[in-house]
Amino acid sequence: MGILNEMFGDGDSGQLSAPEGELLAEGEYESNAEEILKGYKVYQKKYVFRSLIWKILLVLLAMTSSVMMIMTSEDPVMPAMCLMISIAVGIWFISTPVSNRKKLMRGLDSMEGTLYKAEFFTDKIKISTCVDDNVENENIPEESEQTEQTEQSEADMALDGEKEEIPATVIHLDSPIVDLIDKEDMFILVVKKSYVFIIPKKAFGSEECQKVREKLSVIMGIRYKL
Repeated sequence: MGILNEMFGDGDSGQLSAPEGELLAEGEYESNAEEILKGYKVYQKKYVFRSLIWKILLVLLAMTSSVMMIMTSEDPVMPAMCLMISIAVGIWFISTPVSNRKKLMRGLDSMEGTLYKAEFFTDKIKISTCVDDNVENENIPEESEQTEQTEQSEADMALDGEKEEIPATVIHLDSPIVDLIDKEDMFILVVKKSYVFIIPKKAFGSEECQKVREKLSVIMGIRYKL
């Protein structure tokens, strides 16, 4: 968890934090299934499918070698096992991105309409969940309830989205495992080629988007992808 703890944090670790970078853009947006799938498709093309091609080529090479060994070896048991393992690995390589996409689609209904706030700084990007002020004072425990019971319900309140403050996700842009894809209508933030955040540009003004491009393209270099 070491590197992920550095990448994702709520900014309240009890340690002295570094000086905050310059704020480039700030805006709110609602989670939209169509936008998420569109951004996820871009991510899969750039990262998942490209690496999948090389993986499949290696699997095919291993399968070919196994078949040749079966044809020439006096004892084909081991080559046959290698062939079966190669086939299983190939199936796993292909099924993983399909499975991940299905999991995403199953979770989109629960995410639909959730309000988020995104803040772009010169050194990091902060994404947090906005809390509706109308819900803020609902389900407050009565004074007669035990303090221990109130404290125990904090985790449940967070899961239900009723907690007053939900820790924000902070992605530090100085890390080499962070990429930012700048599309016409959205920013796609990719961490370790595995974690994806879709941020629509409609959350910001045109001047803010231009400022993000000018500043972060210089700061991130080739990790800022147009």
